[in-house]
Amino acid sequence: MQLTRIVREILSWYESDNRGATANLARILMNGKLGGTGKMVILPVDQNFEQAAAFSYAPSKPYTEEGYESAKQAG
Repeated sequence: MQLTRIVREILSWYESDNRGATANLARILMNGKLGGTGKMVILPVDQNFEQAAAFSYAPSKPYTEEGYESAKQAG
């Protein structure tokens, strides 16, 4: 993988970091439509992320009549 000038410059800011981490950053910066530009798009995490574990591990509750009707209407 041939690094662009801008990506080499960005990586120079992280010379003290672990070589593996720097290599992974280089892969990210050189990948996709923005690859080699030094730009990266970071998408936000779901706003309910901090509550996701509570929902995942909570005991299952039976469907309510309202939930059943809503699912039936949705098809």
